Amino acid sequence: MSTIDLVILGSICQSPKSAYDLQKQIEARNLARWVKIGSFTVYKKVVQYEAKGYVESQTVKNGNMPEKTVYTITQKGKEAFRDLMTKFSVAQTRIFLDFNAVIVNLALLEENFADECVANMKNSIQATKAQIEEQQLAHKDIPFYGKTILEQQYLLLETLEKWEEGFEKGLLKVREEK
Repeated sequence: MSTIDLVILGSICQSPKSAYDLQKQIEARNLARWVKIGSFTVYKKVVQYEAKGYVESQTVKNGNMPEKTVYTITQKGKEAFRDLMTKFSVAQTRIFLDFNAVIVNLALLEENFADECVANMKNSIQATKAQIEEQQLAHKDIPFYGKTILEQQYLLLETLEKWEEGFEKGLLKVREEK
């Protein structure tokens, strides 16, 4: 099981939800920025959870709204959630940055295109940092745990900005030595 399972089971532990409600909550919390998760994955996962006995489903209809399937966590699902919490809380901390795949391949590019890629990474870091600043200002009612995640991500992005400055200087130095 993965962090995606932890996110989805945790959300269902909070309260029963439909797959659509789960997806909307993931979008509202901008979780897709840190955990690669799409709407198809959410729908697939709740079906898998039901087959494993982690959730139970109930079809409900409210007024003129179409029917929807709402998922509720079971005791077995709560145990799986607790196991995942333990697994990820004791696991070695890993930081996956997609742009590292770009960095290891920069030497294969012409200098001007490599510089463009470096500038793109720099802009991406700055844009993400700005988005988090906006979220912090716009959503003063974010619960404590959400606030701390935003703070953590902001601090990581500040560190990445400093790293990126050093990387650019090092890249220029490497080029001068050629």
